[in-house]
Amino acid sequence: MQKVILACYTEFEEKVDMMNANGVKRTAYGIVKVYVSEKIGKFTSADVIVACPGAGHSVLLATFKKLTEENIIVKLGNGRSAYYIRSDVVE
Repeated sequence: MQKVILACYTEFEEKVDMMNANGVKRTAYGIVKVYVSEKIGKFTSADVIVACPGAGHSVLLATFKKLTEENIIVKLGNGRSAYYIRSDVVE
């Protein structure tokens, strides 16, 4: 039972890791950028909302726009079928 509880806390800490090494709270932009840099394959805004709790939907959309403008991610599709991939893996 202790292993299950430990695993839950570990997963929780990974998802809510909003502090950097100096103990300073990271911004939503920083959190999403880290998530994107570690993500392999395509992802949607819903995936990021689940992986980055605490950030609002509008903040995440603004972050996606900024990351797209910086050519870090590429948006494919429109509307509900839209998804993103890292620009370094675009064929």
